Amino acid sequence: MEIAISGRHFDISQKMKDYVESKLSEVFAEKTIKIISSKVVLDVQKTRCKAEVIVNAKHIDFEAVVETFEMYDSIDKAIDKVSVQLRKYLDKVQSHHGDEKLAAIEAKATAAAASADEEEV
Repeated sequence: MEIAISGRHFDISQKMKDYVESKLSEVFAEKTIKIISSKVVLDVQKTRCKAEVIVNAKHIDFEAVVETFEMYDSIDKAIDKVSVQLRKYLDKVQSHHGDEKLAAIEAKATAAAASADEEEV
């Protein structure tokens, strides 16, 4: 996964770059979707700090923009928003390959209930 980190109106320290990379890698490590690239834009205007995270996945893009008074707080909240969007997307996606049919599941449930009734007698 390619991670591009850029800053507007200030220079990003190596510590901040490492922090963003570790947070993004941590969030996307356990996900099953193929992440193509990530872009993080950090912006400072007077006392406001803005973090914009854009993640390009296989068939969908995720985007989050957060503005607070602390840069690390903005980064955390933006990455959390993208993580929630990704989780919702993965919950919606269905696998139509080789899943059990509803009739087979109901048959197993009735067989289990019948065997439980026999044990009680």
